[in-house]
Amino acid sequence: MVADVGVLGLRLRTSGDWVGLQQRMSQGETLTPVLPLGDQAGLVWLPKNGCTSLKRAWLQLHGVALEQLPKDVHGAVLAHTIWLRSEELASFAENRMLLAFWRDPIDRFVSACRSHLSELTTGSIHAKFQAVAKGDHHVLSESLAFHDALFASHRVCSFDDDADPVAVMNAVAVQLSAWVRCHLDWSHHTLPQVCFLGTNPFTYQRIFGMEQMNAVLQNWSDASGIVLDPIPQHVSSSLQQADPWRRLHRVDLSEDALQSLTHFYAADWLFLQRSQLGEEQQQWA
Repeated sequence: MVADVGVLGLRLRTSGDWVGLQQRMSQGETLTPVLPLGDQAGLVWLPKNGCTSLKRAWLQLHGVALEQLPKDVHGAVLAHTIWLRSEELASFAENRMLLAFWRDPIDRFVSACRSHLSELTTGSIHAKFQAVAKGDHHVLSESLAFHDALFASHRVCSFDDDADPVAVMNAVAVQLSAWVRCHLDWSHHTLPQVCFLGTNPFTYQRIFGMEQMNAVLQNWSDASGIVLDPIPQHVSSSLQQADPWRRLHRVDLSEDALQSLTHFYAADWLFLQRSQLGEEQQQWA
């Protein structure tokens, strides 16, 4: 059960809290993750939107030396993240300037596929359950039976370990709404961005594009006097030769897959259009 934080927000205390939060989001609830930037600003982070680089930078800005940055930066910042419900987001933004990064939804989906699509293979799923079961065959059997029934209820099934990654990516794209409801580790990387940001871009002081990330991090570095060392954004490039799942690209998507993704992420595109319209109105005011 996710713990409440006073009047506003939720905090995650345990791994079970993280599972519970993902379940709530996969079922349609909007929860916005905010990291404080001093007393006047907050950073809203989204999976696959430069998440690792931003969290590494945030930890450095809060006193963690570069050589002491944890390998699992995601776990390290969860304890500091406040998750705001939809009705709390606007109230919170009245007292803080909120910043976030928006990414082309289809590029974001493909990036998630490069790093996480192999998790939908039978071998990966079984290996995960075996790790959780810790040798308890009864727990393993129950987990496998539960997820077999869950997958069947959503009319999906895991993929062969030697399946063609391109074929898997296209198959998942046309059934994405089903996959986000029955595979939690997959869902939080591919849920629409509005599930994290909310639907009102005017809640935010600034929405950056991914192409602006290096400039933003450099500004933070200049202002703080701390040399930030972000992880390269395209980490799959160095792994492509050994791992065919890392070779996936947008051009590998079929027309049916593109059509399905465009429909699935329609609210993300609307969010961007409203944000751009607001910027134009401010320029002409």
